[in-house]
Amino acid sequence: MKRITLPLSIAAIGFICLFILIASTKHCNDCFSPSTMALKFIVCGLVIVAGVLGFRRAYLENEKIIFNIESLPLLDTDEAVEGVPFVGQGTIDSEDGKLLISPFTGTPCVYYHSILEKYVQEGKSHTWRIMENNARFVPFHLKDDRGAIDVDLTNMDDDFSCYGVALHENGVPDPKQSEIDAIPVAVQIEFSENNAPKLFGLSVRNSDKFRKSEYVLKPGMNVFVCGSVAKNEDGELVLRESRDFPLIISKKDRDQYVNEFYRGDSLVYVTYILTMVGYTIFLYATNYFLNLTGLFLSVLAVGGNLLIFLGALFSLYNRIITLKYRALAAQSDIEVELQRRADMIPNLVEAVRGYSVQEAEVNLIVSGARAAIVRSGTMGGSKSFVIPGLLAVAEKYPEIKASQNFQKLMRALADSESRIAYSREFYNRTVRKYNTLIGQFPYLLVSRPLDVKTMDFIAVGASEKNAPEAVF
Repeated sequence: MKRITLPLSIAAIGFICLFILIASTKHCNDCFSPSTMALKFIVCGLVIVAGVLGFRRAYLENEKIIFNIESLPLLDTDEAVEGVPFVGQGTIDSEDGKLLISPFTGTPCVYYHSILEKYVQEGKSHTWRIMENNARFVPFHLKDDRGAIDVDLTNMDDDFSCYGVALHENGVPDPKQSEIDAIPVAVQIEFSENNAPKLFGLSVRNSDKFRKSEYVLKPGMNVFVCGSVAKNEDGELVLRESRDFPLIISKKDRDQYVNEFYRGDSLVYVTYILTMVGYTIFLYATNYFLNLTGLFLSVLAVGGNLLIFLGALFSLYNRIITLKYRALAAQSDIEVELQRRADMIPNLVEAVRGYSVQEAEVNLIVSGARAAIVRSGTMGGSKSFVIPGLLAVAEKYPEIKASQNFQKLMRALADSESRIAYSREFYNRTVRKYNTLIGQFPYLLVSRPLDVKTMDFIAVGASEKNAPEAVF
């Protein structure tokens, strides 16, 4: 995915416009005449408008994907479920020790991308032409403390090499967003090879200029990974890309990766300022040929820019509503996790009932656990009163503690607690962004007249102060 920022967008559009304005030919006597320059400014105006709107659209599309990645808690590999997006961190581990050896640098890896270019003459100039562009990978895992899950790089789109990746398989969905943050082990290293063709029995030496680049993914790398979980032909879970969720493998952690994309947030509203500039340039350049009256030209300039301004206000309002519903979606995720945790209580109770525990003590465990769930079930409630009580029971009855079923349930409950904690944190982060946004210019031009209210944060730990110190 492209990291779209305001400076990058302005630089790209500015470069195109500058090229258009100074473009000329050797024998062009009218390249900078008033009429030609007017045409050039007309084109520049259209480039500015189309360019900023295109960059804005691309940023918003990427932002949707990044928000989905950010909203998911980090999972362990044993929590992966078919058909559900997965976000986690771990190390790259080869399958059965099978590795590739990259052709240029001889690097052991699970993925390599090797590019060979030759310096050739095209017309009167020289350029680098790609002679070979090879990418390969072998099956490998994402490994963590709880297990491992296979990763499938089929149809990978980008590896930060700036060269195309030829890993496409026909008949498989191929969205254009997946990427690997591969390690550059060779970047455009130049070298020469001497060829000695025979011409009329004479040896003529020719020196050809080449350069090579190579990017790899090594085993043992610590990576952040996200993707969609599916089953392969052997029925094993595997991470791959899907229409709704790209496959991302990055050397950065999740927060660093996500923050790269939010740097272009100002493009959402600056787009309309640049659109006004582009429209004004287009209008006055066009007037060179139309010769409109001053009054009519002013009406078109003011009226057109006013419509753009109204469109900007409408866009700012939509932006506010989008962030609000993202915060509400984050709140809904908390409720889902709370319900998931509550649903575990009957399973935990059955795990305890299977051992020689007095019925009265079982009932005490059940009532205490459910009461704790109710108290901590609010979004602002405590982390958990359930785990300490159940651990106390497990210490009293070692046979329960040794039970694999009980350990599995306790691990699932601990995972649920982690998800709830992250969901609350993410909700607060989203609300903070929303509250900050509606108080800043230019969004306050919409939020103040419409009396848009701030949203409340979750006061994590507030209920703990009023809650009893122990449940059991």
